[in-house]
Amino acid sequence: MNSGAGFFRNALWSLWGSILPLGVGLATMPVLVSKLGIERFGILNLAWLLVGYFSLFDFGLGRALTRLVAEKLGSGLVEEIGDLTGTAIAVIRWFGVIAGTSVACMAPWLVDWLSISVALKEETLTSLWILSLALPFVLLSAGWRGVLEAYGRFDLVNWVRIPLGVALFVAPLLSLLFADGLIPVMISLAVTRIAGWWVSRRMCLRMCPDLSAGLRFKKTMVRPLVAFGGWMTISNVVGPLMVYADRFLIGGLLSAVAVAYYATPYEIVTRLWIVSGALTGVLFPIVAARLVSDFGAVRLVYRYAMRSVFGLMLPAVAILYVFADEGLAWWLGGDFARQGAGAARILLVGVFINALGQVSITVLHGAGRADWAAKLHLFELPFYLVALVFAAERYGIEGVAIVWMLRVLFDMIVMTVLAERLLLARDGFVIQLIVASICVMSLLWMVDFLESGWWRLGLLCLILLACGIFLPGQLRQLGRAASRPVKNLQGQ
Repeated sequence: MNSGAGFFRNALWSLWGSILPLGVGLATMPVLVSKLGIERFGILNLAWLLVGYFSLFDFGLGRALTRLVAEKLGSGLVEEIGDLTGTAIAVIRWFGVIAGTSVACMAPWLVDWLSISVALKEETLTSLWILSLALPFVLLSAGWRGVLEAYGRFDLVNWVRIPLGVALFVAPLLSLLFADGLIPVMISLAVTRIAGWWVSRRMCLRMCPDLSAGLRFKKTMVRPLVAFGGWMTISNVVGPLMVYADRFLIGGLLSAVAVAYYATPYEIVTRLWIVSGALTGVLFPIVAARLVSDFGAVRLVYRYAMRSVFGLMLPAVAILYVFADEGLAWWLGGDFARQGAGAARILLVGVFINALGQVSITVLHGAGRADWAAKLHLFELPFYLVALVFAAERYGIEGVAIVWMLRVLFDMIVMTVLAERLLLARDGFVIQLIVASICVMSLLWMVDFLESGWWRLGLLCLILLACGIFLPGQLRQLGRAASRPVKNLQGQ
């Protein structure tokens, strides 16, 4: 990425890579439900979940490979990339075999444990066995994608990611044109995952022909890969546990109805992370490559990224916050608006705060300090679970939303302080960030006291105008800082 335009082009590729499959999924789900039936569709959802969450079995090696390859590129040690990639792919292959074998062995127990009709048990078992064959290729795809991201080829990444995301919903529909039931659906999913692996691998080898001749396994390179990837895995295991704990506790301590009032707005507002995720995904290899040569340059990139995410997220958060009641009433009815709007507003504040925290954690991961985030999550987990139980019993879903928001606020502050210390900076930027966030959130909080729709609209226009003035300059500075060639940073 040798220009600001190239940096933002990559960010847009990442954004489209998330938005297009989501849109296709929303359009095709009703048809899948109609053709499969509710029970089979529920089993298909479990299959999607397995495909997504069994990526944990690469022990974070895909992410580790991105960081280490970017670091080699930044240091000029290009000749080591082949050995590094070959070692990572070999280790991921073994983890993939373990993952697939584990699912195949657990399949009979899982089928017995699931509350499904007797007529579907054999069909489900066969489906899980088919899916287990594809899991090694799912994990290997993550490794090859890591290489493409390290080289900044997010266009190639999303030429694979978008068709695979669309195929997750379209392939089952096409298979149902030829045969009924879950088995053809699972075969279609397995075929698309294997095709995704083959295309990702081929793209890497064509982009860098030296890889095809230099993919060697080296024991000395296992340790740095596993050290970073292991901590990433801990974060990936503990993180989802904290993400889903609130809904399970609401269901157990309150009711399934309360889960609906909480989880529905949660699923909608957290989709805003697509915006910040597109930016931080592109930043990760840039930070990893430049940290080997110039902390000051990374500090500039980091701060402009923080301000850009602030300006990008705030308009969407403000619009949803101001019209939370009206939006929920229009979409799901007045009862949802009365019961869920308060929790939705609190969750929106948390989404905004967490988006800023994503930038800080990207810098820490780029520096190879995945252990800091993992240790913080391990420390938080018991306190968070106790607070959730207390809040759910005393204050209902709004209490749970407040606890979640406070946790991500604590995360953001700690991660930002750690990132500043890592980049040898003072904490003044952290204070500025917190003060700016408090001011903005206070303005939004005023919505609860404004009965007139015109006053609320005026407040929203004020926030949007401020973002419109502030954001373009920050984006320009971010593009310039992020696209400076590494050799210039090294003084070459």
